[in-house]
Amino acid sequence: MSQSPFDQAMRVSQFDSDTHLVMLDTDIGDDIDDALALALALRSPEIELIGVTTVFGDTHLRARLAKYVLHVFERNDIPVAAGIPAPLLARHRPSGVPQAAILTTDANDEPATSKCSGPELIIEKAMAYPGRLTLLCIGPLTNIATALLMEPHLFMAIRNIIMMGGTSGIPWPDWNVRSDARAAQIVLAAGIPITMLGWNITTRCQLKAEDIQRLRNKNTPQTRLLSELIAIWQQHRPRWQPVYPFVHDPLTIVALCAPELLRFQEMTARALVHGPLRGFMVPRLMNGPLVNAAVDIQAEKAREWVMERLLG
Repeated sequence: MSQSPFDQAMRVSQFDSDTHLVMLDTDIGDDIDDALALALALRSPEIELIGVTTVFGDTHLRARLAKYVLHVFERNDIPVAAGIPAPLLARHRPSGVPQAAILTTDANDEPATSKCSGPELIIEKAMAYPGRLTLLCIGPLTNIATALLMEPHLFMAIRNIIMMGGTSGIPWPDWNVRSDARAAQIVLAAGIPITMLGWNITTRCQLKAEDIQRLRNKNTPQTRLLSELIAIWQQHRPRWQPVYPFVHDPLTIVALCAPELLRFQEMTARALVHGPLRGFMVPRLMNGPLVNAAVDIQAEKAREWVMERLLG
């Protein structure tokens, strides 16, 4: 039986190298799961994080926050680039960056962010490591789509994309896809092997009160930072959100480093860009690009895997 591109990409990831070269594209600063994902990537020995790009809204403030997290984790060597603030196809106003309240120092005293843009940094790293770069996409896909439009050969240089967004269940307009459905359409159609973790899977994995307490009790500079960011998020979260966070974005790291905790299925996925259902992700039911979509998760094992890594 011939292997699909997704099977081939997974075999390359698992057997050709002990380390995954990774860039993280994030809308860090509003929902807490972005900061947790960044911390988890830094705590995962299988990952060599070679860049962070920020997307959606005030990307410069998001970049400052990402750089501060890296500073606390003693990784000032990792470049951070502010990406594209406005989506290619606007659906709603960008969210704010309430967790940036933790930035109490003057911006001039903070570690410097990259002078190039998010898409430029993606192109630079992908071309420097052709066929080796994994993109972890945990925000709207504007930076990735823009980079693909800027560099026609980029799709051949990227090994694979692991994205938090869409759904493998009923059609639904999750935040990341509906925030820029046009960008999602471009990325899905680019021909890059894509692993997709949809809201119907990620909402099954949530931190508990004792997990938050474990972070506080650890009392290292890194866990104190995460505890402070969680507290800010809890204060500013919408009232309809539960007090303990889902680990949507950290599950992209789980999918890369511990894929045995998830079950995947190849299916079509289409992002709608016209009409009243604009922003909806439609899996299975329509013709469209193929993705490797998560369809099941060992939620408790995944939650504990995340916590053990965060506690370091």
